[in-house]
Amino acid sequence: MKKILLAFSLALTHLSLLNAQADRRVILVIIDGARYSETLGDPSARYVPRIRSLAQQGVVLDSMLNDDITVTARAIPAIWSGSWAAPHDTIVNGAANQYATAPTVWEYFRKSRGVDSTHALYIMKLLSTPWIQSIHPQYGPAYWPWYVLQGSSDLDVWQNAKAKLQAHHPELAVIYFPDVDSAPSRGWSAYTQAIVTADSIVGMLWNFLQGDPFYRNTTTLLVTNDHGRHLDGVQNGFVSHGDGCWGCRHIMFLGVGAGMPKGMHSSVRRTITDITPTIGSLLGFPTPYATGKSMAEILTSVEAGSRDESLPRTVQLGQNFPNPFNPSTVLSFRLSAVSFASLRVFNVLGEEVATLVNEVRPAGTHTVQWNANSLPSGIYFYRLQAGTCTDTKKMTLLR
Repeated sequence: MKKILLAFSLALTHLSLLNAQADRRVILVIIDGARYSETLGDPSARYVPRIRSLAQQGVVLDSMLNDDITVTARAIPAIWSGSWAAPHDTIVNGAANQYATAPTVWEYFRKSRGVDSTHALYIMKLLSTPWIQSIHPQYGPAYWPWYVLQGSSDLDVWQNAKAKLQAHHPELAVIYFPDVDSAPSRGWSAYTQAIVTADSIVGMLWNFLQGDPFYRNTTTLLVTNDHGRHLDGVQNGFVSHGDGCWGCRHIMFLGVGAGMPKGMHSSVRRTITDITPTIGSLLGFPTPYATGKSMAEILTSVEAGSRDESLPRTVQLGQNFPNPFNPSTVLSFRLSAVSFASLRVFNVLGEEVATLVNEVRPAGTHTVQWNANSLPSGIYFYRLQAGTCTDTKKMTLLR
């Protein structure tokens, strides 16, 4: 009986953590091929001022490593599968390619949430043979992400990413910027300018996330790269990579936003295979085939597995019903204590279209009916704020 009660208690605890993370979003940015010495390892931040500014608001890992094979074809899959399991060679569209042999972060997420591919995107430039996900019997193609393959430069990728994030608001997106990796063949100036461009894109992405009602206050932005480059001098070290030297292995990692402490530096040695399990902790899904471990030391207490009582979760926002709706729907929320509550509705441009609650409410469950008769069809967001807690959900008006 004690074992049954213990198992039941653990199940309830796990369910509570999943509920607490159900409104969380993660955007992972991979900047291919940037050296640590020109990114977060540069005290002057001459090429990455925006990333450095974000670092002051979040968490930086000083010892994040590519701890195995420092070539893109192995390192990128290691990031998004959480494993150094060797990819399998295959042929796609008549060209050599590889598929992952361990399930990927998108597969874990989609299977756990039971959602379609619009909730889990992989955004990169146009490639005829992008690396493909696993065919694992418990995960596989039914849970692959939506590949967004458009454009030929990092700026193209950013514009396409912004459009897809704004239109579909995926809870999980990985955005891959390749230009820094190819730039060294054109010299030092091309290499550093590619880093400057990637840095500006990260800044624009963060501003977008903060201005979008779906992502604001609920999103974790992670910025990393897959490998560095040699450190044998500015004149040629930045050109090549592919071995186990410190320059190739030492990479940057920044986490900012929901679930991340502010102004923290961690010297704990970590590897890129720890990224997928950490995303699993942030979004509340298991990663059973990943060999990396969740970076509990940089996560707030809910993600690390124990709740910090100084940060109580005082609000719970329910999904509106019916959804989609025309023209009326009911919204509900729960307060664990008396609190001033604000419940507002926004369109996809972030413009407020309705204020449903703006007053002190007692503890308990509250319902509000909203009539959108004067508004056009489309996606809308409703955001609840009570005390220091914020929760946002999406709804669809169909005429």
